[in-house]
Amino acid sequence: MKMIAWTGCAMLLLMTMACTGNKGATGDKEPDAAVADSSTAELNKSDTLVFEDIHWKDSVAYKVKVMDYSSDEEPTPYTVETTVDRFEKNTLKAVAGPAAAVEFINQWLTLDAAGKTDNSLLTAADVAAAYKKLKAEQGVGDVQAVLKQEKHQENEIADDEDAMEEMAFLSNNETSSDLIVQWQSKGILTLWDSGYEYYAGAAHGMPWGYGKTFDLKNLRILTFDDIFLPNGRKALLKMVVDQLEDEYADGWDMANAAEDIDFPGVAPSLVGDGVQFCYGAYEIGAYALGLPSTILPYKKVQQYLTPKVKELLELTD
Repeated sequence: MKMIAWTGCAMLLLMTMACTGNKGATGDKEPDAAVADSSTAELNKSDTLVFEDIHWKDSVAYKVKVMDYSSDEEPTPYTVETTVDRFEKNTLKAVAGPAAAVEFINQWLTLDAAGKTDNSLLTAADVAAAYKKLKAEQGVGDVQAVLKQEKHQENEIADDEDAMEEMAFLSNNETSSDLIVQWQSKGILTLWDSGYEYYAGAAHGMPWGYGKTFDLKNLRILTFDDIFLPNGRKALLKMVVDQLEDEYADGWDMANAAEDIDFPGVAPSLVGDGVQFCYGAYEIGAYALGLPSTILPYKKVQQYLTPKVKELLELTD
């Protein structure tokens, strides 16, 4: 799959991958057991989480009918050919930090790996209930187990030509996703979720990229209303649109009219420089506009932040 250069949020992915706060390699020599136990104990006392990277890659081959539209014969002839679906997922597992936060995040990561997260999962209780259901239904308890269970079976109707999928031209389905630590501080964790999907025969693939912020002090995922006071929406939206128009000046003619632009469909997220707003492909303009994003500095929006978020960010009026 060719790499595509994206502006805004997708560019942010490349920058944040180098500073995720993940656990790095320590060499080939195994540490002394007592030292290792001591180090783990110290890490578990940390205000922030420590992660390890989890990788999963798979593919499955199956047969399809590739149509020959250049032929004058009736019915339209085809050839039976083999194509491949490719899947790749890079995610995380928390290995140290405050115990309650580790449990909350790992349960959410397990659900995410299984494709079981949605906007209804906001609190630790919500996540725990969905996690319990997942374990009961699928018998899996962590990210590695979920990914290991992901078996994309060969097409059962591969030899039944009447039931085979038809394609205008031979191409592969491609799905890849990455989940990394974008930013974290005491009590706050923001994960960056990005990826790319291409469905065989489509004109182009669809990328995505957005941040999701976890309040590790109160064990919940932050929504727009958790971050901002109700009376600030109009002023905040004007700030977002003004910054986008300035930052994407070269391609802004591909965007909707400013009066038609609303907040992104995904919640804003907290990062080191401020509050981040990320739009999806086509959400406010042409596909060529990419994934527009902007960050409103905390100083600029401080008057509209909720007391809870100011406390988490340790901001003083």
